[in-house]
Amino acid sequence: MTGFRESINGLAIYRGQSVNTPLQVVLIHGAVDRAAGMIRVARKINQCEVVRYDRRGYGRSELPGIPRTFDEHVDDLEVIIGDRPTVLFGHSYGGSVALAASGRGNPAIRAAISYEAPRGWEAWWPPPPGADIDPGDAAEHFVKRMIGNDRWRDLPANTRMKLRNLGTLMVHELGTQTSQQYRLEDIKIPVVLAVGELSGAHAQRAAIVGAEEAPQAKVVQISDAKHDAPMAQAREVAAVIVDAIGLASKPN
Repeated sequence: MTGFRESINGLAIYRGQSVNTPLQVVLIHGAVDRAAGMIRVARKINQCEVVRYDRRGYGRSELPGIPRTFDEHVDDLEVIIGDRPTVLFGHSYGGSVALAASGRGNPAIRAAISYEAPRGWEAWWPPPPGADIDPGDAAEHFVKRMIGNDRWRDLPANTRMKLRNLGTLMVHELGTQTSQQYRLEDIKIPVVLAVGELSGAHAQRAAIVGAEEAPQAKVVQISDAKHDAPMAQAREVAAVIVDAIGLASKPN
């Protein structure tokens, strides 16, 4: 997949090869990640231009000293969307950002897919790390749960350190999800709530509850997948996005 990188308002944005269609897909990564975490999915979509970006504070995107608020992340996404017809795919915290943007009623957003967005405001959702937990340890624990202890040990020492250094951002972002930031009832476009077959009971429950709230929602379970599906099951994730492209391309 060829493409190029540009910067808008300090955001590092990566665009795939241009395709002769106005529709674009925007991929939004989660915590302790960056645009590179979405590259395997992007390479499997050729129906339209695919856009990845480093959320503020991650990768090559600038951070003016303090973590961004949740609304600022949604604002950043809307800048990237512009006025082009768009399908959104968000992973984890990125899924929350995608759903919140969709709830604002932006007519450019034609469909949204969320993969295991947290519902931290629910009593049954696991709470964020407490103040007594070192943020670096929290980030390491999170990554190990996704990729396993063996793969963590195989990472270069500098990579492990970079991931641990994202712990403060991760804890901040999880904290923003303990209050409800959007309402699925407000989203009037097709919504796909995707979840891994091997993910925990809270992730399964979140998808089912969300589908009951959104007017045009469905649950898609990805076989043999866990929370790291965009990296480990990129082909299956891309297939879900391609299906949503089909929905977004239909006349209103």
